[in-house]
Amino acid sequence: MNLKDRIKVQITKWFLARESISKRYRQGCNLRNAKHVGLIYLERDFEFRKTIIDLSRHLKEELDVKSVSVLSYVDADAKDTPRWLVKKLSSGYFCKSDLNWYSKPTSEVANFSNIEFDILIDLEVDPVLPLKFVLKSSRAKMKVGPEQVDCLHDYDITIGRSKDHEKDEMKIWKEQTERTFEFITQANIR
Repeated sequence: MNLKDRIKVQITKWFLARESISKRYRQGCNLRNAKHVGLIYLERDFEFRKTIIDLSRHLKEELDVKSVSVLSYVDADAKDTPRWLVKKLSSGYFCKSDLNWYSKPTSEVANFSNIEFDILIDLEVDPVLPLKFVLKSSRAKMKVGPEQVDCLHDYDITIGRSKDHEKDEMKIWKEQTERTFEFITQANIR
């Protein structure tokens, strides 16, 4: 990362730390009792998108969640977004051209942030700053995500990371996601 990018990241973190937290009604819930779940993640490729669709289907069909909404961040300008991405009622995305100069989303996320999810799950192992703005502004009753450096107060429930020193990013992501879903499903909450 060059000096200009490092400075921009520091500015973004400064603004993010000063972002007001949305007023919300906090209430614990496990996935078996949840009626409306939100998922946020960084868009990668078509295969990864299919994995997210499978997670959403699992929540609906096997855990009886009535509604699953997904919001992804695409690290590209709007003109370069993949053609397979479609904005639907229950899913959407935002991209670099939807961010202001310090990486705060300016569109698409307001509707998502106002939904009072029973559970909002951040699926990213490492912090994605534009998604952190979404997380902070969300009115979700419970926010869940992985343990991350410098992000100690972002979640109501933080899922510890495995000590495995695996190099494959997708294996790490899958293992962390499985641990998150298993814990939130089995947790004796509510």
